[in-house]
Amino acid sequence: MTTFDRRQRILELVREDESIAVQTLVDTLGASPATVRRDLVELEKEGRVVRTHGGVLHPRKLSAEPSFSVKQQRVPANKRGIGRAAASAIPKGASVFIDAGTTCLEAGLALLERNANTLFTNSLPLLYHGCSQPGRVIALGGEVRSISRALVGGMALEWLRHLRFDYAIVGASSLDAQAGAFTTEMSEADVKSQALQHAGISLLAADSEKLTLSAPVNFAPWTAFNHWITDASVPPELLRKLRKQLNVTIAPTS
Repeated sequence: MTTFDRRQRILELVREDESIAVQTLVDTLGASPATVRRDLVELEKEGRVVRTHGGVLHPRKLSAEPSFSVKQQRVPANKRGIGRAAASAIPKGASVFIDAGTTCLEAGLALLERNANTLFTNSLPLLYHGCSQPGRVIALGGEVRSISRALVGGMALEWLRHLRFDYAIVGASSLDAQAGAFTTEMSEADVKSQALQHAGISLLAADSEKLTLSAPVNFAPWTAFNHWITDASVPPELLRKLRKQLNVTIAPTS
């Protein structure tokens, strides 16, 4: 099979399934992993596929924001480990802003169980769990954004203007090695940005897969964070670079 034919077959397979593992491509094409990876790099440069950790997506799969439930299913063990590591970095008695995201939810649940902090959040799932947990939770006002289950908009921002937090735990939809943290929509970006400005210490809770995803709104540079809590799959070169700017913690997989 020629290079052209192999790449055309890759595109056919990605169009059919929208998401496919690199190993599946290797098995189907009978090519080496190195050859398939080179093909995917070139196809991604042409904008025809999007590479992820261990797989590849059709670009249309990223054209719409995934729902909260879909996000929860992505690397759940990493999210749980990162969330619990973020919670363990918070001292007892501190006030904490918890962002509306699946990894941040894990941090909030761990802090609720500990019952030693006051939590402020725009996360509807965390507020729901707060009804049956002993920890103290305070809701931001705002409009419900159903796809992310977040409270956003002018009322949420007005609340934030009057609040100060010892810590903020914030998530991201994607990460860029140079530009920092991105999210999908301006109203979410506004809440994240304002929470960071009103926090004494800011923690980014985001797994390494976010380095392979795309989102349009840059809400914070790396320097806006004091800590990044992530998993062990971050490229070593990026780790070395970022550790000159902020603390990076590799969380155990839970």
